[in-house]
Amino acid sequence: MLLAEDKKKLESYVDKLIDGLKKDTAKAKSNGVSGEQLIEKVTNMTVSKLTPESKMILSSAYNMMKEHTLAEDYFADSAHKAAFYSADILKELSKKFDFAVPSEINYEKGNTEVAKMMASGAVIVVGGIVSFTLKSWIPIGIAAVIAGIMAFVLKNNGGTSSVKNIDSIIDEYYASVKKSLLAWVDSIDTYYDKAVAEIKERG
Repeated sequence: MLLAEDKKKLESYVDKLIDGLKKDTAKAKSNGVSGEQLIEKVTNMTVSKLTPESKMILSSAYNMMKEHTLAEDYFADSAHKAAFYSADILKELSKKFDFAVPSEINYEKGNTEVAKMMASGAVIVVGGIVSFTLKSWIPIGIAAVIAGIMAFVLKNNGGTSSVKNIDSIIDEYYASVKKSLLAWVDSIDTYYDKAVAEIKERG
């Protein structure tokens, strides 16, 4: 399981990534990008940066949890430790996610993909925040989730045609992306704990 300090480290890492995106956004604005073009650029930058970084976050979370697990007395037994490694939890977790960055990024298309994930039971969306249930073996496209969040945010704000405060839309988007990534980390934690419990049950 992830300890409170582990989650804090991962949250700090996500904050650092998003702060970098905010700086890139400010630079784009200073170069004259505005309105719907700025929203498109922000979505593209976020998908392009956070999709591959998500793979790193998954790996980091797994390594933190593995360290705690193998420190348990139960896994001091060589047979139990071998059972843990043969389960290859990281590989099984990785199968549940697609970390590929698409050549074309479209938040409306992302919204459609997220709707499919919702129908399969893989994700739940509440207030623009995507929570992961991992009930589906269809790999969840991280890029689609990150792009789709913008569609949710825009829908809540009446669509781009009536958007008056682009800055607030972008701030809301980044906040929703952060919350969704942290919800994703929680789902990884839950899946991992269940997998370890099953290893122990098998003896």
